[in-house]
Amino acid sequence: MSRTIRRLLSVTAWVAFLLVACSPVVTLITRPPEATPTVQVDFGLVTPVPPPTRAILPSPTPPMRLNPEIARGVEVQAWFSADLWFLEQLAADFNATNPWEIKLSLVSYPNLNRLAQAVSDSLTGDSHPDLVLALPEQLTGWRDALLDLTPYAAHREWGVAREEILPVFWEQSHRAGTQIGLPVIRSGRYLFYNVTWARELGFSAAPRTWDEFRAQACAANAFWKSDSDPTNDGFGGLALETFSNWQTPYGWIRAAGGEVIAKEAYHFADEKNAAALEQLVELRTTGCAWLPTTLTNFENLATRRALFITGSLADLPAQRAAFSAAGSADEWTLIAFPGQSPTVPVYGLDAALFSSDERRELAAWLFLRWLLTPEAQVRLARASDLFPVNQAAFDLLRGDFSANPQKGAAVALLKDAIGYPGAPGWDLASRVFADGFFNLFLAFPNGSVQSTLQQMDAVVNDLLK
Repeated sequence: MSRTIRRLLSVTAWVAFLLVACSPVVTLITRPPEATPTVQVDFGLVTPVPPPTRAILPSPTPPMRLNPEIARGVEVQAWFSADLWFLEQLAADFNATNPWEIKLSLVSYPNLNRLAQAVSDSLTGDSHPDLVLALPEQLTGWRDALLDLTPYAAHREWGVAREEILPVFWEQSHRAGTQIGLPVIRSGRYLFYNVTWARELGFSAAPRTWDEFRAQACAANAFWKSDSDPTNDGFGGLALETFSNWQTPYGWIRAAGGEVIAKEAYHFADEKNAAALEQLVELRTTGCAWLPTTLTNFENLATRRALFITGSLADLPAQRAAFSAAGSADEWTLIAFPGQSPTVPVYGLDAALFSSDERRELAAWLFLRWLLTPEAQVRLARASDLFPVNQAAFDLLRGDFSANPQKGAAVALLKDAIGYPGAPGWDLASRVFADGFFNLFLAFPNGSVQSTLQQMDAVVNDLLK
């Protein structure tokens, strides 16, 4: 069989898997968060923004005329995923307190995948939502039906100040001069790091560069190899993930100076991308990284079978529970993906408005604007255990972050936060990226970094052509 035919069959099989098999369920919140005590102290990680005066950024279009009175008594509908269970109470409070008697009803779907399918189906029918809470890459697929929120946000009285929202969050739904959505809530991807064990191994600071990371990971593995039991020689270092997600490989690649897009097209087989993954494969080869058989890695960090694991903000309660179950008093924290540019990928939900009539569009906007007030943002952040999006809400949450050192560390790492590609097709390209990275280590030692990246390119090109 020729090389060309073998390659074609491989690509075809991968495409078929993606299109026929069940898509990975996309979630931000994996469990109801544990209660976090509030202690008001000066945290000092996020610079407070004084209310209420704000500068209005210049708009490329004439100011929009907004008269909330035309939205009086209007009924609008918002669609969301069921893991945002706390949105029900927020919507009820908006309905009870907004002065225009706008009535917002919610339609819930089991997860973001089902939500996205329902929205796509609705756009070919007679009824669609007025507002949706979804991932920025999902909004891209509906952009022709969405309102440009730029003139709404720029309105002097009824707008949203762009400078109050962290730029890395705001920009994730900015497409070619059009603001198709506004950020509502955010998470991030990190390394979880056992500080106490690292100190015992002789390291006084968390790694920021790859060489520092490798030294600590290999020292942890050497610790396990130092006893007389050969069955534990694979422990220590980095415990690799046992499920597929795109945020982790994206963190490693971007920290190494790589990127997954070039000239507005997806391109995985890049030299820097290959170098980043080769470093991880070498770590696996030397025993400084290992692939567990457990479904999660929380116990491995708590019992020192791993010095590093990867996780998100939503995983903090589970990791705390694992340390408690292990009876461990070890100190642990969150750090950025180490490399030449330490990196924290951030991602989350944006709100978008669908074109309808002026009254419904304005009513939906007034709810979105209310959802972005500092008070509503604080409630969203506390209920979800994730990040708010505006500076004023971060300031109000200082006490919470002080009482939760891992969340506080995550806030401090916002200086390393990066977004991800806004090009069309990221919803599909990210699945290929995630599965290719995951299977590289499942196939170890038989997988090839270069051939895996080339296959990713071929599959994505075939899916998006």
